[in-house]
Amino acid sequence: MKVPGRRTIYIAGGILLLLIVVYFGFVRSDAVTVEMGSVSRGEMMSTIDAEGRVRYHERFIVTAPISGKMYRIQLHEGDRVPKGYVLTRIDPSPPRPTDPTRAPEPNVYAYAYNVYVPENGILTKIFVQSEGMVQAGAQLAEVSKPSQLEVVADILSTDAAKARPHMRVLVENWGGNGTLEAKIRTIEPQAFTKVSSLGVEEQRVNVIADFVSPPSNVGDNYKADIRIVLWEGKDVLRVPMSALFKTGDDWQVFVVSGSKARTRTVQIGQRSTSYAEVVSGLEEGDTVVLYPPKDLTDGSRVKSN
Repeated sequence: MKVPGRRTIYIAGGILLLLIVVYFGFVRSDAVTVEMGSVSRGEMMSTIDAEGRVRYHERFIVTAPISGKMYRIQLHEGDRVPKGYVLTRIDPSPPRPTDPTRAPEPNVYAYAYNVYVPENGILTKIFVQSEGMVQAGAQLAEVSKPSQLEVVADILSTDAAKARPHMRVLVENWGGNGTLEAKIRTIEPQAFTKVSSLGVEEQRVNVIADFVSPPSNVGDNYKADIRIVLWEGKDVLRVPMSALFKTGDDWQVFVVSGSKARTRTVQIGQRSTSYAEVVSGLEEGDTVVLYPPKDLTDGSRVKSN
Protein backbone atom coordinates (compact mmCIF):
# COMPACT_ATOMS: atom_id res chain seq x y z
CA MET A 1 0.00 0.00 0.00
CA LYS A 2 1.41 3.32 -1.04
CA VAL A 3 1.79 5.80 1.79
CA PRO A 4 0.66 9.36 0.85
CA GLY A 5 3.54 11.71 0.48
CA ARG A 6 4.07 14.71 2.67
CA ARG A 7 3.05 17.03 -0.20
CA THR A 8 -0.25 15.21 -0.60
CA ILE A 9 -0.97 15.47 3.13
CA TYR A 10 -0.28 19.22 3.08
CA ILE A 11 -2.60 19.70 0.09
CA ALA A 12 -5.38 17.69 1.73
CA GLY A 13 -4.94 19.62 5.00
CA GLY A 14 -5.09 22.91 3.14
CA ILE A 15 -8.28 21.92 1.35
CA LEU A 16 -9.85 20.84 4.66
CA LEU A 17 -8.84 24.11 6.28
CA LEU A 18 -10.31 26.04 3.34
CA LEU A 19 -13.59 24.13 3.66
CA ILE A 20 -13.73 24.92 7.37
CA VAL A 21 -13.13 28.62 6.69
CA VAL A 22 -15.79 28.65 3.97
CA TYR A 23 -18.27 26.85 6.23
CA PHE A 24 -17.85 29.20 9.18
CA GLY A 25 -17.37 32.29 7.05
CA PHE A 26 -20.30 31.84 4.71
CA VAL A 27 -22.61 29.02 5.79
CA ARG A 28 -22.59 29.80 9.51
CA SER A 29 -22.49 33.57 9.01
CA ASP A 30 -26.11 33.60 7.82
CA ALA A 31 -27.34 32.75 11.32
CA VAL A 32 -29.66 35.47 12.63
CA THR A 33 -28.82 36.76 16.09
CA VAL A 34 -31.95 36.63 18.25
CA GLU A 35 -33.08 36.82 21.85
CA MET A 36 -34.53 33.58 23.17
CA GLY A 37 -36.99 32.68 25.90
CA SER A 38 -38.82 29.60 27.05
CA VAL A 39 -42.33 28.27 27.59
CA SER A 40 -42.84 27.80 31.33
CA ARG A 41 -45.40 27.18 34.03
CA GLY A 42 -46.17 29.71 36.73
CA GLU A 43 -48.51 32.38 38.04
CA MET A 44 -50.31 34.59 35.58
CA MET A 45 -52.70 37.49 35.96
CA SER A 46 -54.89 39.36 33.49
CA THR A 47 -55.43 42.94 34.66
CA ILE A 48 -56.70 46.39 33.71
CA ASP A 49 -53.99 48.86 34.65
CA ALA A 50 -54.65 52.53 35.35
CA GLU A 51 -53.40 55.55 37.25
CA GLY A 52 -55.61 56.39 40.22
CA ARG A 53 -55.74 58.45 43.37
CA VAL A 54 -56.63 57.89 46.99
CA ARG A 55 -59.38 60.01 48.50
CA TYR A 56 -61.60 60.26 51.55
CA HIS A 57 -64.89 58.45 51.05
CA GLU A 58 -67.20 60.82 52.96
CA ARG A 59 -67.16 64.49 51.94
CA PHE A 60 -69.38 67.37 52.99
CA ILE A 61 -69.63 70.69 51.20
CA VAL A 62 -70.33 73.69 53.43
CA THR A 63 -72.38 76.32 51.59
CA ALA A 64 -73.54 79.84 52.32
CA PRO A 65 -77.08 79.76 53.79
CA ILE A 66 -77.76 83.36 52.69
CA SER A 67 -76.32 86.08 50.50
CA GLY A 68 -74.22 88.65 52.29
CA LYS A 69 -70.84 89.61 53.60
CA MET A 70 -68.81 86.61 54.77
CA TYR A 71 -66.14 86.98 57.45
CA ARG A 72 -62.71 85.53 56.76
CA ILE A 73 -62.27 81.82 57.56
CA GLN A 74 -59.48 81.69 60.15
CA LEU A 75 -58.66 77.98 59.73
CA HIS A 76 -56.42 76.38 57.13
CA GLU A 77 -56.73 73.33 54.89
CA GLY A 78 -55.71 70.24 56.87
CA ASP A 79 -57.08 71.49 60.20
CA ARG A 80 -59.34 69.11 62.10
CA VAL A 81 -62.77 70.50 62.96
CA PRO A 82 -65.53 69.18 65.24
CA LYS A 83 -69.18 68.94 64.31
CA GLY A 84 -70.99 72.20 65.10
CA TYR A 85 -67.87 74.38 64.92
CA VAL A 86 -68.62 77.89 63.62
CA LEU A 87 -66.59 78.04 60.42
CA THR A 88 -67.55 81.63 59.59
CA ARG A 89 -70.38 84.16 59.86
CA ILE A 90 -72.35 85.96 57.17
CA ASP A 91 -74.06 89.33 57.51
CA PRO A 92 -77.18 89.24 55.34
CA SER A 93 -77.62 91.58 52.42
CA PRO A 94 -79.67 93.60 52.97
CA PRO A 95 -79.14 93.33 56.76
CA ARG A 96 -82.02 91.91 58.79
CA PRO A 97 -83.31 93.99 61.69
CA THR A 98 -81.42 93.72 64.94
CA ASP A 99 -83.14 91.72 67.67
CA PRO A 100 -83.26 94.17 70.61
CA THR A 101 -83.59 91.30 73.10
CA ARG A 102 -80.41 89.60 71.88
CA ALA A 103 -77.06 90.65 73.26
CA PRO A 104 -74.59 91.28 70.44
CA GLU A 105 -71.60 88.92 70.19
CA PRO A 106 -68.13 90.48 70.49
CA ASN A 107 -66.73 91.91 67.25
CA VAL A 108 -69.67 90.76 65.10
CA TYR A 109 -73.05 92.14 64.24
CA ALA A 110 -75.93 90.80 66.24
CA TYR A 111 -77.78 89.73 63.11
CA ALA A 112 -74.95 87.65 61.56
CA TYR A 113 -75.72 84.06 60.54
CA ASN A 114 -73.39 81.32 61.80
CA VAL A 115 -72.06 78.77 59.29
CA TYR A 116 -71.51 75.45 61.08
CA VAL A 117 -69.33 72.41 60.29
CA PRO A 118 -71.75 69.49 59.56
CA GLU A 119 -69.54 66.58 60.74
CA ASN A 120 -66.30 65.81 62.57
CA GLY A 121 -63.51 65.73 60.05
CA ILE A 122 -60.65 67.46 58.26
CA LEU A 123 -60.93 70.72 56.39
CA THR A 124 -59.72 69.43 53.01
CA LYS A 125 -60.56 72.46 50.87
CA ILE A 126 -61.43 76.11 51.41
CA PHE A 127 -63.15 77.61 48.38
CA VAL A 128 -63.56 81.15 49.79
CA GLN A 129 -60.85 82.13 52.23
CA SER A 130 -61.04 85.90 52.40
CA GLU A 131 -63.75 88.23 53.64
CA GLY A 132 -66.18 89.37 50.99
CA MET A 133 -69.64 89.13 49.49
CA VAL A 134 -71.05 85.67 48.74
CA GLN A 135 -74.27 84.44 47.22
CA ALA A 136 -76.63 82.00 48.89
CA GLY A 137 -75.62 78.45 48.00
CA ALA A 138 -72.00 79.36 47.23
CA GLN A 139 -69.52 76.64 48.19
CA LEU A 140 -67.36 77.83 51.07
CA ALA A 141 -65.40 74.77 52.19
CA GLU A 142 -65.15 70.98 52.06
CA VAL A 143 -64.97 68.80 55.19
CA SER A 144 -63.95 65.14 54.83
CA LYS A 145 -64.03 62.22 57.23
CA PRO A 146 -60.67 60.39 57.12
CA SER A 147 -62.09 57.25 58.74
CA GLN A 148 -62.66 55.58 55.34
CA LEU A 149 -60.26 55.74 52.39
CA GLU A 150 -61.05 54.72 48.84
CA VAL A 151 -59.13 54.63 45.59
CA VAL A 152 -60.61 55.89 42.32
CA ALA A 153 -59.33 55.55 38.76
CA ASP A 154 -60.78 56.36 35.37
CA ILE A 155 -60.48 53.56 32.81
CA LEU A 156 -61.59 53.17 29.19
CA SER A 157 -65.28 52.41 28.85
CA THR A 158 -64.39 49.24 26.88
CA ASP A 159 -62.40 48.04 29.91
CA ALA A 160 -65.08 49.15 32.36
CA ALA A 161 -67.49 46.71 30.68
CA LYS A 162 -65.23 43.86 31.92
CA ALA A 163 -65.02 45.08 35.54
CA ARG A 164 -67.43 43.89 38.23
CA PRO A 165 -68.12 44.84 41.87
CA HIS A 166 -66.03 42.92 44.44
CA MET A 167 -63.22 42.26 41.94
CA ARG A 168 -59.74 42.27 43.46
CA VAL A 169 -57.69 45.44 43.00
CA LEU A 170 -53.92 45.77 43.55
CA VAL A 171 -52.74 49.24 44.58
CA GLU A 172 -49.09 49.96 43.79
CA ASN A 173 -46.71 52.94 43.82
CA TRP A 174 -48.77 54.60 46.56
CA GLY A 175 -45.75 55.98 48.39
CA GLY A 176 -45.10 53.10 50.77
CA ASN A 177 -43.66 49.61 50.57
CA GLY A 178 -45.47 46.66 49.05
CA THR A 179 -48.81 46.26 47.30
CA LEU A 180 -52.11 47.15 48.96
CA GLU A 181 -55.32 45.18 48.46
CA ALA A 182 -58.70 46.69 47.61
CA LYS A 183 -62.03 45.55 46.18
CA ILE A 184 -64.25 47.30 43.66
CA ARG A 185 -67.25 48.89 45.34
CA THR A 186 -68.85 50.50 42.31
CA ILE A 187 -68.41 51.26 38.62
CA GLU A 188 -70.01 54.61 37.87
CA PRO A 189 -72.88 54.27 35.36
CA GLN A 190 -71.98 57.24 33.16
CA ALA A 191 -68.87 57.70 31.04
CA PHE A 192 -67.19 61.03 30.35
CA THR A 193 -64.89 62.32 27.63
CA LYS A 194 -61.22 62.81 28.45
CA VAL A 195 -58.40 63.87 26.14
CA SER A 196 -55.39 61.55 26.38
CA SER A 197 -51.75 62.68 26.45
CA LEU A 198 -51.67 61.99 22.69
CA GLY A 199 -54.59 64.37 22.11
CA VAL A 200 -57.15 61.60 21.47
CA GLU A 201 -60.66 61.90 22.93
CA GLU A 202 -61.52 58.83 24.99
CA GLN A 203 -64.65 57.68 26.79
CA ARG A 204 -63.70 56.84 30.36
CA VAL A 205 -65.48 55.57 33.46
CA ASN A 206 -64.63 56.00 37.15
CA VAL A 207 -64.07 52.79 39.11
CA ILE A 208 -64.09 53.13 42.92
CA ALA A 209 -62.57 50.54 45.26
CA ASP A 210 -62.35 50.22 49.05
CA PHE A 211 -59.10 49.27 50.79
CA VAL A 212 -59.06 45.94 52.61
CA SER A 213 -56.55 47.36 55.12
CA PRO A 214 -56.36 51.16 54.70
CA PRO A 215 -52.85 52.63 55.03
CA SER A 216 -52.34 55.15 57.83
CA ASN A 217 -49.80 57.31 56.02
CA VAL A 218 -51.82 58.17 52.91
CA GLY A 219 -54.02 61.24 52.57
CA ASP A 220 -56.60 62.74 50.27
CA ASN A 221 -55.78 62.95 46.56
CA TYR A 222 -52.56 60.92 46.82
CA LYS A 223 -51.45 59.29 43.56
CA ALA A 224 -51.45 55.50 43.18
CA ASP A 225 -51.40 52.92 40.38
CA ILE A 226 -54.11 50.27 40.32
CA ARG A 227 -54.46 46.86 38.67
CA ILE A 228 -57.97 45.40 38.45
CA VAL A 229 -57.61 41.61 38.44
CA LEU A 230 -59.89 40.12 35.77
CA TRP A 231 -58.41 36.61 35.94
CA GLU A 232 -55.55 34.83 37.67
CA GLY A 233 -54.04 31.35 37.70
CA LYS A 234 -51.35 29.65 39.78
CA ASP A 235 -49.98 26.92 37.47
CA VAL A 236 -50.45 28.21 33.94
CA LEU A 237 -48.58 27.08 30.82
CA ARG A 238 -47.42 30.42 29.45
CA VAL A 239 -45.35 31.92 26.65
CA PRO A 240 -43.80 35.41 26.68
CA MET A 241 -46.00 37.91 24.84
CA SER A 242 -42.90 39.20 23.01
CA ALA A 243 -42.62 35.84 21.20
CA LEU A 244 -46.08 36.08 19.61
CA PHE A 245 -46.91 37.55 16.22
CA LYS A 246 -49.97 37.32 14.00
CA THR A 247 -50.22 35.84 10.53
CA GLY A 248 -53.72 36.50 9.29
CA ASP A 249 -56.01 35.41 12.12
CA ASP A 250 -53.49 33.00 13.63
CA TRP A 251 -51.07 33.55 16.49
CA GLN A 252 -47.62 32.15 15.73
CA VAL A 253 -44.18 31.81 17.30
CA PHE A 254 -40.71 30.77 16.16
CA VAL A 255 -39.66 27.63 18.03
CA VAL A 256 -35.91 26.98 18.10
CA SER A 257 -35.09 23.40 17.09
CA GLY A 258 -31.37 22.73 17.04
CA SER A 259 -29.95 25.79 15.35
CA LYS A 260 -33.01 26.60 13.27
CA ALA A 261 -36.20 28.59 13.89
CA ARG A 262 -39.42 26.87 12.93
CA THR A 263 -42.79 28.62 12.59
CA ARG A 264 -45.53 27.17 14.75
CA THR A 265 -49.19 28.14 15.08
CA VAL A 266 -50.44 28.32 18.67
CA GLN A 267 -53.72 28.87 20.46
CA ILE A 268 -53.65 31.31 23.36
CA GLY A 269 -56.12 32.06 26.13
CA GLN A 270 -55.77 34.73 28.79
CA ARG A 271 -53.20 37.47 28.30
CA SER A 272 -51.24 39.77 30.58
CA THR A 273 -48.66 42.43 29.82
CA SER A 274 -45.87 39.83 30.03
CA TYR A 275 -47.35 36.42 29.18
CA ALA A 276 -50.07 34.65 27.23
CA GLU A 277 -51.73 31.43 28.37
CA VAL A 278 -50.91 28.52 26.02
CA VAL A 279 -53.99 26.46 25.09
CA SER A 280 -52.26 24.35 22.45
CA GLY A 281 -49.24 24.28 20.15
CA LEU A 282 -46.42 24.52 22.70
CA GLU A 283 -45.01 22.45 25.54
CA GLU A 284 -43.22 23.38 28.72
CA GLY A 285 -39.50 23.87 28.05
CA ASP A 286 -39.85 24.84 24.36
CA THR A 287 -37.39 27.56 23.35
CA VAL A 288 -38.93 30.45 21.42
CA VAL A 289 -37.59 33.56 19.71
CA LEU A 290 -38.41 36.82 21.49
CA TYR A 291 -39.04 39.98 19.43
CA PRO A 292 -38.64 38.12 16.09
CA PRO A 293 -36.79 40.31 13.54
CA LYS A 294 -38.38 40.96 10.15
CA ASP A 295 -35.73 38.99 8.26
CA LEU A 296 -36.41 35.81 10.26
CA THR A 297 -38.24 33.12 8.26
CA ASP A 298 -39.19 29.51 8.75
CA GLY A 299 -35.99 27.43 8.70
CA SER A 300 -33.63 30.33 9.31
CA ARG A 301 -30.49 29.59 11.29
CA VAL A 302 -30.45 31.42 14.60
CA LYS A 303 -27.97 32.04 17.36
CA SER A 304 -28.49 33.61 20.77
CA ASN A 305 -27.24 37.12 21.31
